[in-house]
Amino acid sequence: MLPYGDVGLFMTQDDAPAAKRASPTTGVDVRSSIRRDSNRRTVLAALPAAPLLIFLLLFMVIPLGSILHTSLSDGEIDKALPRTTHALSAWDGEDLPPPAVYMMLGRELEAASSAGSLRPLGRRVGYELSRGMQIILDGHRGLSGDFDRADPQGWKAELIKAEPAWGQRGIWSVIKRHNGRYSAFYFRWATGIPVKIDADGRSSLETAYEFRSIYLRTILISLIVTGLTIVIGYPVAYVIANSSGGMAAVLLFFILLPFWTSLLVRTMSWIVFLQTNGVLNNALAGMGLRSEPLSLLYTRMATIIAMIQIQLPFTVLPMISVMRAIPVNQVKAARSLGAGPLLAHATIFLPQAIPGVAAGGLLTFVLCLGFYLTPALVGGPSDQMVSFFIARFTNEELNWGLASALSVVLIVAAGIVALPLARHVARHSSDRI
Repeated sequence: MLPYGDVGLFMTQDDAPAAKRASPTTGVDVRSSIRRDSNRRTVLAALPAAPLLIFLLLFMVIPLGSILHTSLSDGEIDKALPRTTHALSAWDGEDLPPPAVYMMLGRELEAASSAGSLRPLGRRVGYELSRGMQIILDGHRGLSGDFDRADPQGWKAELIKAEPAWGQRGIWSVIKRHNGRYSAFYFRWATGIPVKIDADGRSSLETAYEFRSIYLRTILISLIVTGLTIVIGYPVAYVIANSSGGMAAVLLFFILLPFWTSLLVRTMSWIVFLQTNGVLNNALAGMGLRSEPLSLLYTRMATIIAMIQIQLPFTVLPMISVMRAIPVNQVKAARSLGAGPLLAHATIFLPQAIPGVAAGGLLTFVLCLGFYLTPALVGGPSDQMVSFFIARFTNEELNWGLASALSVVLIVAAGIVALPLARHVARHSSDRI
């Protein structure tokens, strides 16, 4: 039998090139096989996470993308007046547009009325121009009279006669600015930038909503509720974490009990409790402590109290999970070395419980930013948070662009606050959490 090294001596000249040609192909096939096998293993490893990814795609990514698209969509003016917006692109804004633009506008107003898009156009113009809806409708009604429709001057005269605002620059500047399908108008409005102008083109003093103060109010109420739930929930979590047997089960049952009750029912119970002839005022009057009922309902205090009761379980449960992982012997060792109960707790137990406190506080704060039902039912007009106005613009005023912009701003603000705190909690949490 020949050694392996001598096989090459018996290869013919025709066989040698064939072997050389086969070697690179064989190497490529092996690498391709390895790559396919690696890809198959990666797909198989990712299959258990597929339901979660599909859920996130359907209920988070797609809705957020839809909200962002709605907040940027602003095509009502360009859709109803495409030729007018195009003609105004060359307008310098100093004088009134030429009569030909008036004729073009009048014909497009008539076409918009026939297509049913005249009122949406007027509503959109009204967001940015005082009396915008009325200006659009009056201008269209003024074109129903008899005039020379081949004369551009006739169109101009009829529009200005029907509504003098057509003889000023304000309405024309609004139409010129919106010559596309998308704009940042709703974001500017949602962030408190003045967007409304008068018929002469100057900034309007009309301010329907002070969104900056609404954001500040939302953050302030959320911070107060978060701080008070931590102060109230920390001792409760400590007692539950250090109790054993039936006592711990009973205390934990009372913490979980609110989850089995509807949020609406819990909020309505506070109305019964705090109203003028409610449980609390009747009790105070029965004990002779008050002759006149307290005005507790529809106040900032009622909103905060109700939100604390609703959010307390979300703050306590993360604290309990962390506190139960802290060895009790550490505090006992500190006590045996001469530390008092408060000093031992502050130096040994509290630093290890901070991740749970931070996690509970973070969860409560983020949830409070989106509260709608509780402030709407027990709070007054000056206690409403951002979510109340999002619901109002969505359901009542049908201003979906502004509602979407407010939602995006709220989501971004919550993310800016939550992500650094979440990273801090994850960094300082022990592996036992």
